[in-house]
Amino acid sequence: MGANVTFDLRLLREVSLVWQRLLAEAPGTTLYHRQSWIELIVRAYHLPIWLATLRRNETVVSGCLLARSKNPVAPRFVSLPFSDNCPILALDSEAADALLDALIAHPSFGTACEIRGVSAVPPWHTVECFVSWRLNFDRPLSCIERGLDTNFRRNLRRATQQTIKIDRGNGTDYVKRFYAMQLQGRRRLGLPPQPWRFFKLAQEIFAPRGDLDVWIARQGGEDLAAAVFLRDGDCIHYKWGARGDHGAQSSANHLLFWSAIEDFAGRASALDLGRTDVRNDGLMRFKKALGATASPLPYSYYPRVPAQASSEVLTGTRRLVARIWRKLPISATEMLGQAIYGLLA
Repeated sequence: MGANVTFDLRLLREVSLVWQRLLAEAPGTTLYHRQSWIELIVRAYHLPIWLATLRRNETVVSGCLLARSKNPVAPRFVSLPFSDNCPILALDSEAADALLDALIAHPSFGTACEIRGVSAVPPWHTVECFVSWRLNFDRPLSCIERGLDTNFRRNLRRATQQTIKIDRGNGTDYVKRFYAMQLQGRRRLGLPPQPWRFFKLAQEIFAPRGDLDVWIARQGGEDLAAAVFLRDGDCIHYKWGARGDHGAQSSANHLLFWSAIEDFAGRASALDLGRTDVRNDGLMRFKKALGATASPLPYSYYPRVPAQASSEVLTGTRRLVARIWRKLPISATEMLGQAIYGLLA
């Protein structure tokens, strides 16, 4: 770094005004940079958030949010745990690159570091197995409907014939209904569920401002599928989805998403469908069938890439654990999820 460039690493609560100024000035701000999302992560998992900044002539030109993972096996700083995409915010590309260099030169980063949404040059290592899906609402709804693929349309008609109904709300009762299906779906996948406390806090933080919606597809009094959406400005984020055991083979999800698109298209600029591992064929097909567009979502690691960079494609020991997990009672998966999920950042 030059004589007029300085690196600083402090707890975010000590320099929150610095971060707010950078949010207002730098391009590329996402939901995951916002105070509401940071509050959710801090309160749910008790992770202190740090802010790394680079100053040029006393002006902050780049910044990065970081939290230290609680995983005792693979401790590292992450930007940001439980978040799809939290890249460095910078006034220019040179400032972003300089901050990446400064991060790994700092003594605190002698173990490991992970930055989500950044393609960094060596000695960083970049993984490119993720994409981010987005459906823009910059055209009439009729055009968006024509963008649905043939199979999606077929499933949409089938759902209508099955008299599946769509219900929506943002109260705790709706979040509980979603969570019941989340437990079932995560067990089918062989993955631990996020704790109930996380979703309860999301409802408490986002719902009072009208920034959280839970959509539920039901038939004959039984919930089949659910989706939780968060609003960030004029962009809607599909954040969490779930299908109950009886909804896994139905077309309820197709009707659920199209109903949400019909509603959001008139009052938002886009629907962000989140991160997907390109090897997850089913999820890739579903999001493409909606007419969404995929963009690369690189993750960069220092000093090396972890053995399991993605939870969507399980290998080795995690695949074996998943087989065991699928056989556990729902109550056991819920308790274990509460105990260990915070260690999985």
